[in-house]
Amino acid sequence: MAVDSDFLLTALLCHNYLPTSRREREELPPNFSSSAFLPDVARKIAEHEDKRNGCKGFDQIEYRLTRFNTAGRWLSIPHPLPHAKLCLKLTEHWEKFAWIQKNTHSNIKPQRYEDGRAIVMNGYSDSSEKTGRHLSHSFGKRYVVHADVSNFFPSLYSHAIPWALVGFKEAKDKSGKKHHDEWFNQIDACVRHTRRDETQGVAIGPATSNILGEIILGKVDEALAKSLDGEFSRYIDDYSYYCDSEEDAKNFLHSLECELAKFKLHLNVKKTTIEKLPQPNVGPWVIELGQSMPFDKEKEVSLFDVYRYLDFAQVLSAKYPEGSVLKYAVSTVIKMPIRWDSAGNLLQYLLGLSFHHTNLLPLLEMPIEKNYADFFGYGRAGADLVSILAENVSLKRSDGICWTLYFLGRLEHHVPETLAKEIVDTGDCMSILSLYWAAEEHRQIIVDYANSIDKAHLYELDRHWMLLYQMFFDSLMDNPYAADPTFQTLRDEGVSFLLDRAPYPGAFAMFTAVPPEAPSP
Repeated sequence: MAVDSDFLLTALLCHNYLPTSRREREELPPNFSSSAFLPDVARKIAEHEDKRNGCKGFDQIEYRLTRFNTAGRWLSIPHPLPHAKLCLKLTEHWEKFAWIQKNTHSNIKPQRYEDGRAIVMNGYSDSSEKTGRHLSHSFGKRYVVHADVSNFFPSLYSHAIPWALVGFKEAKDKSGKKHHDEWFNQIDACVRHTRRDETQGVAIGPATSNILGEIILGKVDEALAKSLDGEFSRYIDDYSYYCDSEEDAKNFLHSLECELAKFKLHLNVKKTTIEKLPQPNVGPWVIELGQSMPFDKEKEVSLFDVYRYLDFAQVLSAKYPEGSVLKYAVSTVIKMPIRWDSAGNLLQYLLGLSFHHTNLLPLLEMPIEKNYADFFGYGRAGADLVSILAENVSLKRSDGICWTLYFLGRLEHHVPETLAKEIVDTGDCMSILSLYWAAEEHRQIIVDYANSIDKAHLYELDRHWMLLYQMFFDSLMDNPYAADPTFQTLRDEGVSFLLDRAPYPGAFAMFTAVPPEAPSP
């Protein structure tokens, strides 16, 4: 169904503001939400003037997401004032570039999803659409080209947005302060305002950036479609092109390079390949893992078979380090007909894997909720989760800290004071806010940290805005932005980005006594 401006505005504010674009919303634990940041609230705060005492634009919260290979990827959460203005400006002029949702070459574009989101990353691993697309495009062809835009979102040039919106000539003829009021220049200015008025890069996480990317790469797609005979498709910034000869493949790469260069973008040479067809639709590790699957949808699965399946997945993970093998395997296990209320050893196995592979933690919500009573009976769970927390604190992994604190908070489990201090010492906004949510006994050190931030350093406030806002919302500190009423308006409208803690049923009764203080592992 087509996306209209009203739906899009609500989606960008309430459902696609925080970095939750993956299908299962696994980037952030579910205690974070922007669902109360409604369009009427955005309009009210957008009326505020930016009194920044010489600062250009706003800074943003940085959140480190851990990939399957343990490498980090930085996501961003812009300050609500510039984000509101960008969302309002994009949706005000939506009809001028709504064509992006009809781009048949793009596989990730604005749509109406039942949960209110407009952008969802469906993934490749089990996509029937991807299989159908591969079979259709590859039939009768001899070669496939895979090409990736280098460092796409961090490389997006804000002035290239008007180039794509109205064409190079008009955009350049109407550039500069004299034409500041042109709608396309206003979008450019709003984009820059979210990132200290810098022209290079857009925030990774909010769906506003996906829309901007679709505007630019949509124009690249349009130019390629006019000059090529073969079939091509794009998943965000990854291109696949099916053709009859190596010459056609090289011509595609040349054309793609030329069109990208017009918008100051470049190909990632390391991820660009020309391969002979036929090719399997999935990687070899997916095939090998599928052949070893102990899965019968009609029968309860033997835990012994599950252990062997996970063992095999670990072997494959070492063999194929470039693939997300363990995450695929654990996702499969979670869906198996297992009696989780009596599978404590399996949960311990999964937590053991998660100690080394942070990206597995978001998958453990259901096993922990269904199994905590049996699992906590053998006395290891608290130590296991705290050990995982300590490991992620030492590596400063935002997602690992946030997810582990989410589980500990819902289990009403004590967080050692020494470890709480280490979390605060990371200076990581979302990690400290997660500690605030999970462990009320440590709130004073968090309040002390929030009050220690230099109120004259606006960019530093911006990098902690959600933590500071929550302190203000809960009346634990004054508005740190003395000249900016944004926080006051948000609080007056009842907007909170942190949901109330909801313990697992019965969890509180198991941990009424706080255990003695112990050094963090």
